[in-house]
Amino acid sequence: MKNLEQIRAKNALEAAKEKISGKEGGEVAKKVPTMILENGILAAATFARETGKGYDKVFHAIITHLKDENIGIMPKDKMKIIDWLVTVDSSKLRAVTAETMAYLSYLRRFAKK
Repeated sequence: MKNLEQIRAKNALEAAKEKISGKEGGEVAKKVPTMILENGILAAATFARETGKGYDKVFHAIITHLKDENIGIMPKDKMKIIDWLVTVDSSKLRAVTAETMAYLSYLRRFAKK
């Protein structure tokens, strides 16, 4: 059985290879954790949806990670993270934020500029 760190690293490596590269990926992946810390995950996700420019790719990678069966935080039938986050309670929101930040610590390292 793999531990959470291995799962996070695997998911981040796959996302970095497939979607997160270049100016609209690698650079953005490094900015998202700060956005989440300063404004919260809900505000950061809203900004990503409005802006695009690579932020949407990073949040798509986050959604894919949260839906991983080994993580089990986000239901598989949900695709819009904002719609889902506004329905969860505060403890779930904190858990999602913590898991997202742990995942992003790997994605930031693997994403190429």
